[in-house]
Amino acid sequence: MKRLREVWGKQFVKDAVVLQLAALVQAVTYFVTSVLTERTLGLETMGRWVTVREFYAIAYFFVSMGLVNATVSHYSEAVGRQDRARCVDVLGAMVKVGLSSALLVLLLGCTLGPWAGEHWYRDRAIGVYAAWLCVSGLFEVLRGLTVTALQGTRQMRAFAWFDMTTNVLRVGIVAAALALGLGVPGLVGAALVHMLVAGVVALRFYALARRGNPKLAPPPLREVLAAAPRAPVRHIFDIGLLLALNKSLDTLLPRFGMVLIPALGTAVTAAQAYADNGAYSIGYVLSWGLGLAMTGVTQTLLPAVGLKLGADVPFDQLGGYLRRIALWCGCCMAAATLLSVPFVWLVVHYAYADAADALWFYLLLASGNLFIGFTSVVQPFLIYSGRLRAMIKWNLLLGAVGLGGILAGGQLGGPKGAAAAAGLVKALGLFHLVYIWVYFRRARARAASSPHPGPAP
Repeated sequence: MKRLREVWGKQFVKDAVVLQLAALVQAVTYFVTSVLTERTLGLETMGRWVTVREFYAIAYFFVSMGLVNATVSHYSEAVGRQDRARCVDVLGAMVKVGLSSALLVLLLGCTLGPWAGEHWYRDRAIGVYAAWLCVSGLFEVLRGLTVTALQGTRQMRAFAWFDMTTNVLRVGIVAAALALGLGVPGLVGAALVHMLVAGVVALRFYALARRGNPKLAPPPLREVLAAAPRAPVRHIFDIGLLLALNKSLDTLLPRFGMVLIPALGTAVTAAQAYADNGAYSIGYVLSWGLGLAMTGVTQTLLPAVGLKLGADVPFDQLGGYLRRIALWCGCCMAAATLLSVPFVWLVVHYAYADAADALWFYLLLASGNLFIGFTSVVQPFLIYSGRLRAMIKWNLLLGAVGLGGILAGGQLGGPKGAAAAAGLVKALGLFHLVYIWVYFRRARARAASSPHPGPAP
């Protein structure tokens, strides 16, 4: 009991537990909307909606994923050093890059989306709906500011409430759209309304953060907006793009199956292809929900390492810290994956109306979850060790191997072949652990061989 009290007393553990609760709420809300969509619209129409959503999501991936995480790392380090001017510049750069990138994605979506829908899916409406979704990228910038202000200063309780609030609101908005019976256009509208509402909620939580601890309070929004035109963006943009590329193995590639399956041409009819895509998406949501078990740790670890560096702790001394977290997360995640199988069978059997194949997709996709827990330390390591650029060539190679595997799996084995390959792709992330081990081994060797000063005279 004493040991448990000591573990619970650590701020890192408290933050991780709070975020795990928020991740649980997020997983439940996505599960609920998945069940509502399948039961209301059927598996085929659900598959069409999934194609639209993922077509946009993959286009927007390089904006949202890398940018927010890069900003958190810079902002937490600036807060740790109590450099207020730097905090303003980091947030201003995020606004500039975020808005510019969102506008670019919107332009490309409107000009190329309809053509891509007709060319790849023989359905122009797929591209048109995806272009509509591109508008939501503009609202994502507001959410990113609040995420940075809260997560970057380890105000995890406030961050968790913000995340849970927006996710619960999404369930209500999606349920209303389904009740109106508007089909895929209704879900597109629901997604846009949700992002607008989430932006308003984000501004509210940002204002609340301003009234909290003065040392952790973010700068006024008007000051951030005024700094945006002049804020240097090269370092933010570079690290954001690099982060997006480095996250692609466990985030982007498994989702690629949901835009690939309807375009494979292996199904007897287009209706069957979209039904397969709907079942794949259910399996993905369930396996992704299990993967959220690591969210609390990864979101806490990034600012935790930044604050340690802000307190002048040398990065080369954090090897043992990262190793313990990787082993703990990996073992817990592998055990949770194995124990989840009978529970998921019950969920698929009783919650969904006609999605028996979703269990097979879950088993194939969740096989990658046996490995992802061990890689929870990869992102903070790459950011703070300055090795993002060095790893790009390896990640491009691993990404190409993974993408080729998914394409080959889809052609040879249809939707289930693509799912099997998408699950195995996550195992490629273990390469990073070997790289991290070599890095800290060499750091220890350098420290051992460095000359030590003799006793003072």
